Parts: sequence; C-alpha cells; structure tokens
Amino acid sequence: MEESDKKIRNIMCYALICLIAFSVMLLLNQQTVYTADDYMYHFFWEGSRPGSTTRLLQGIADIPASLWNHYQGFNGRVVSHGIVMFFMLFDKMVFNVCNSLMYVVMGWLLLFYIEAEKKKRRPWHLGVIYLAMWTFFPHFGWSVLWVSGSCNYLWMNGLLLLFFFPYHRRMSAGETFGHPLLICLPVMILGFLAGASSENGGGAIVLLAMLFVGHWLWKREKIPAFAVPGILFAAAGMAILLFAPSSRSRMVSEPFQIAVYLKRIREVIGFSYHYILPLLVVLLVEVFFWIRHKKRRKEPWIPCLLVPFYYCLSGAASVVVLLASPIISGKSWIFAVSFLLIAVGQIALWMEEDGCKIQKGKRLFLGLLIVLSVIKFVFAWTDIHRTYSEVQNQLCLIEEQKAQGITEVEVPLLTPTENTYNVIRHSPNVSKDPEDWFNQWMALYYGVDSIKGVEP
Repeated sequence: MEESDKKIRNIMCYALICLIAFSVMLLLNQQTVYTADDYMYHFFWEGSRPGSTTRLLQGIADIPASLWNHYQGFNGRVVSHGIVMFFMLFDKMVFNVCNSLMYVVMGWLLLFYIEAEKKKRRPWHLGVIYLAMWTFFPHFGWSVLWVSGSCNYLWMNGLLLLFFFPYHRRMSAGETFGHPLLICLPVMILGFLAGASSENGGGAIVLLAMLFVGHWLWKREKIPAFAVPGILFAAAGMAILLFAPSSRSRMVSEPFQIAVYLKRIREVIGFSYHYILPLLVVLLVEVFFWIRHKKRRKEPWIPCLLVPFYYCLSGAASVVVLLASPIISGKSWIFAVSFLLIAVGQIALWMEEDGCKIQKGKRLFLGLLIVLSVIKFVFAWTDIHRTYSEVQNQLCLIEEQKAQGITEVEVPLLTPTENTYNVIRHSPNVSKDPEDWFNQWMALYYGVDSIKGVEP
C-alpha cells in the first residue's frame, strides 16, 4: 500500500510541476507579441518584401507551394518554417497553448536523456530541468517565446532529441523500444526531418549519431538496425537544407574576407561566453570531483565520461559550424546548451548513485538556480508586460485611424529593451521609416497604406 501511495504522490507531483511550467509559459506566450518575420509568414511566400499580388495564406493547402518559394528564394528550413506557416493560419492562442506544451515536452525529453532508468527518476529532477531551461536557454525571448524563433529552435531542438532517443536508449539502457527493425522506419523519417531542421542542429545530431555508432564499433558491440539508416537519412535531410538554391546563392556571393571571419570568431566567442560558460564551469567542477572520487577508489574514470563527452563534442560542433554562417545569433546556441544540460545532469546523477559526496554542492547549485530563476522571471515579466501594453496601444491607434479614414497611420515607437526574455530585444519592429520592410508587412496585415513610427 505504501508503494502505491508513493506512486500516486509522484504522479501528482509530476502533474503539478508540469502544470506550473505550462501555466508560466502560457502566461509569457500570451504577453509576447508578433515581431520581425511573424507578419511576413502570415502571407503566401513570394519574397521578403510585399508585392502587388501578395496575399494571406488561405489554408494548409497553400503551405507546400509557399514553402517551395521560400526554399528557392530565402532558406532551406522547410520543416521549421512549415510549422510557422501552419500556426499563422490560426489565432495566436493556438500557438501559445502548443508552444507551452512543447516546453513541457522538452523538459521530459531532457529528463529521459539524463536519467535512463524510470525507477530512479524523481519529480524534483523534472522541476530542476524546467528551471535550468528557463535560466540557461539562450536568448529565451527569441528561441522559446517568439513564434518564428520557437518553431526554428525550441521545436527543432525537441525534434532532434526525439530522433536521437533510440540511440540514447540503446547506449544507456542497452535496449530499444521494440525490435530495432520495427523502429527503423520511424527513425529514418525523424532522421530526415531532424537533418533538415537547422544548419547547426542537424549537423550536430548527425555527428552525435556517428560518435555513438563509432563507440559501438570500438567496443565490438552489435550495431542496432536503425543506427546507420538513421544517420544516412539525417545526412540526406541536411544536404537538402544546405544545398537549397537560396543557400547556395548566398555562399557563392560571399567572397572570402579575413576581417569578416575574424568578426564571426569574436561573435562566436562572445555568445559562448554568455550562454555556455556557466554550464561549462559546472561541468568541469563535476568532472574534477568525479575523477578524484574514482581515483580514491582506484576505479577507471574515463569510460564513465565518454557518453557525456560525446554530447559536449556535438554541442561544440553546433557552435563552431556557425563560423560559416553570414548571420550569427544567440538563439542558435540552444542545441549546445541542451547537450550540455544532458551531460551535466548525467554526471551529477551518476556521482550521487556512486556514493560521491555532492550534497553540499547540489544544495548550493539548486539554491542559486532557484534564486536566479525568480530574479530573471520578475525582470522578464515586467519588461514583457510593458512591451505588450505598448503594442496593444499601437494596434488600438491603427484601428482608430482606420475608422477615421486615415490610411497612412502613425504609432508610437516601442521602448527599447536589453532583457533577453523580451522578444523585441534587437528585433525588427515599427520604425520611423514607412518603407522599412517590417512596417510594410505590418501595414499590409492590418489593411493600411503605411505605418510610421513616431516618438511617444
């Protein structure tokens, strides 16, 4: 009876933690406004500027042709932008709910990766993961809350982990879900989609799968039937992404310039300092105490760190490859952060199970994480709510001027922000120039001739 009561309590705790995470994300999503590319993806894709024939997407049947035009003229991310276009067919509340659910699902995926055995999982483990996602996911406003950004980063991050889970399961628990041949087809389909998900994320997951297969070859273990086909299909998806006509035209048009690559190196180092360094410090501290613990017991320590090392190496690769990108943005670090979170969590649980005394360090880390999360939330909510109120004022003014027959409307500019949880930080928004591309798309969406930003 006690075991049954414990199971019920755990289920209730899991449900409560998921409900809290979902509610917080839903609240933030409801206060997050459309910005940057969002207005543009409401329309059938014909180009990055509206034209005389530009029209709104009419339904799901419009999406394939719109994606084809996008693939030819903008970039090859058909998977993520297909999801963006799908959500643009509905009221934003549909995205808000689905995106909040995706955040909850992402926490569970990371939990499954960190703790392979179900009986060893605890509800508080999941709570810590949600706090860590909130604290460490890069440029949270762009990578999690922004419609276009979340579909490209949070959702694609989930797709990568979903595809790779059979590999992880085989490595950590020595088993897969059902017969390897039966899951071969789903793995190939997911692999193709994962490879085509993003330039750095798709490449990182292919590398990680190759490292796992190499590990099994080195250990002379049987390679599961899905492993190699999954890699091949992921590589095929990545090739379709990278060799899109739009991508190739940009690569050809960009001559090699040392100054440009030095600038990219500085940007990669800078973003890595902000988004990876804290987790990297935690990881190095764990590794130090793990090695010391193993040496005291005269036990080998290298084999235990191989799998976390594979995740770290793949995460590093997802960062280094950005040196080839003409535009480097902090949201692209979400894949590296996720892989680092997996490595940190795996080592921490292994240390605890192996009798390594980490209680003080664990309590210190959790305390700092909770305090940091609360502080970040207070500042984020205040900033996001202010922007939401200002945008609602803009929309009211647009409707008022339309009602008066004014088609060249003026709205106050938004207050600038440096809060990374606010989606408008450094993102295109209403500017003083009516000919600015964002102003043009917003004007078309709201049915006016032009929109001009003025000082409030």
